[in-house]
Amino acid sequence: MLKKIKVNVLDYYYSLSINKKITLAFMFALSLLIILLAIFTYRISSSILIGKAVENTAQNLRLVTEKLEIIFENAENYSQIAITNNTIQQIVSEPPTDNPLENYNKYFAVQEALRNIADSKTFVDALILYDHNKQIYDSGSLGSITNISELYFNKFANSFYGLVWEDTEASNYLKVNEGRNVISLFQKFNSARTGVPLGLLQLSIDEKYIADQYADIDIGASGNLFIVNKNGRVASDPRKDKLYTSISKDIYFPWVQSHEGGKVFHMDGKDVLVVSRSYPRFDWVIIGMVPIYEITKDNQILTRRFFGIGAIFVLAAVILTILIAKSITKPLNTIKRTVKDVQEGNLDVRLDIKSRDEIGALAKEFNKMVGNTKMLMENIIEEQKKKKEYELAVMQSQINPHFLYNTLESICGLADLKRNEDVVKVVNQLALFYRGVLSKGSPVISIEDEILITQTYLGILKIRYGDQIAYTFDFDPNVYKYKSIKLLLQPLVENSIYHGLKNKRGKGHICVKGRIEGGHVVLYVIDNGVGMKQEQVDNLFNIGEADYKKKSFGLKITDERIKLYFGAAYGLHIQSEYGAGTTVKITLPTLETGGDAE
Repeated sequence: MLKKIKVNVLDYYYSLSINKKITLAFMFALSLLIILLAIFTYRISSSILIGKAVENTAQNLRLVTEKLEIIFENAENYSQIAITNNTIQQIVSEPPTDNPLENYNKYFAVQEALRNIADSKTFVDALILYDHNKQIYDSGSLGSITNISELYFNKFANSFYGLVWEDTEASNYLKVNEGRNVISLFQKFNSARTGVPLGLLQLSIDEKYIADQYADIDIGASGNLFIVNKNGRVASDPRKDKLYTSISKDIYFPWVQSHEGGKVFHMDGKDVLVVSRSYPRFDWVIIGMVPIYEITKDNQILTRRFFGIGAIFVLAAVILTILIAKSITKPLNTIKRTVKDVQEGNLDVRLDIKSRDEIGALAKEFNKMVGNTKMLMENIIEEQKKKKEYELAVMQSQINPHFLYNTLESICGLADLKRNEDVVKVVNQLALFYRGVLSKGSPVISIEDEILITQTYLGILKIRYGDQIAYTFDFDPNVYKYKSIKLLLQPLVENSIYHGLKNKRGKGHICVKGRIEGGHVVLYVIDNGVGMKQEQVDNLFNIGEADYKKKSFGLKITDERIKLYFGAAYGLHIQSEYGAGTTVKITLPTLETGGDAE
């Protein structure tokens, strides 16, 4: 297969002109160099842009880390403030009393202290205090609090100081009748005076507040920043539908677990830059992802412009190459064009080459050869013209006696029937007919004159056949001015009557019409006679000279006359249905009687 392609390419190359070979080779070489330069430039610049993107994204991740560290350190400080608050220490240290009002006042005092601490920092979503008496105090606006303190009481039982951060989870409370996704700090609560464990403090931060810290960081129109834990579960993401989903099966997850920095991965049919940074406080990994096409889109624009400029240079180089090659191959192209003109029949051409080398000698001999050929062709054309005139004269001598014989036969028939008035009419019509035929010496007349001749002829037959034959004429007035050979329609009408209507039972009808169709004059002779079978139609134009006396020759002669005067593209086309009738279509050029073809 490859061998065949190679052969075809070489064959095509060898068939090209010298000018085209020089131009094609130069254009191919220059285009290849520009394409290679564009590819290498794109790769190098893309590598630089990706490196810059990694550096910028890593810097953004570092900024996120610093923001998170500030938030969580402040959270621990505010937790410490809460558990060392004098009011909280005093009330929680005292056991509940039997006085409900006193217990309520204590609860309200603790809640007010917690509210004051929570309200001073917007990142604190809730403060909840659980004591060992199973009392729960909160910072206000909370409801449906689930007591989860027992787990941490047991966890911190053997340590004086206990503090732990819990990854993102659904909140164990409702705030303003809504659940939250929160990151929570749990800290053991001891008496500042005696060191006796008093309870547990929970400080919760809404995950949305964490996500808001980096949601506005721009790393591309479709780039994303999010946080996952060590198991690959999403702990924070501005796209809330991604929260708690897992990336553990994604191709890049094993890499971000053990690496910091950036790397390109192919995912979902496109290349994506993944940049990661660890956050040890929670065993988190902060990840930034941005499609490569966004990083390199400016580079793609530059590359397209580079190709555009390169195309202009290639075009300019091709034009210069063509001009240089043309100056070299101009004499050869002149000979080629002149030979082609001669092949197409133009014998008036001459090679005008000034050089006196071999090409000049060849041009001189070529001019002699063309001159001799032209003289020979003119002699042949003159002989053919005379031959056509002789053939037309013979055809005309066949048509006129044939019609006159049929008309005189009709007059004899009318005389035998004692139809003297009809005899007079026929003789008058015959006189009018021949006056129209002979009034102009040219064998080519206007279609309007040909229609008048045909109407006169049908008038003669109408007198003989009476109501047995009817005829109509339907012509577009625009066709009247165009040329027709004399006695074009009459033989066709005659043929329709004697071979189509004569043997028909009932009344016969002939319709003669003309239109302009497709830039040609088209005439129709339509009869409702006996028609012909297809093999008869096929044989109509195959009648030899020896058969003229035995068969109808009006159609064949008329077709030949049209072709002799107007060319082989014009003539007759016959369509017939046996038992239904025949349509003869005549196609003529649009040659006006006073001018040339339109």
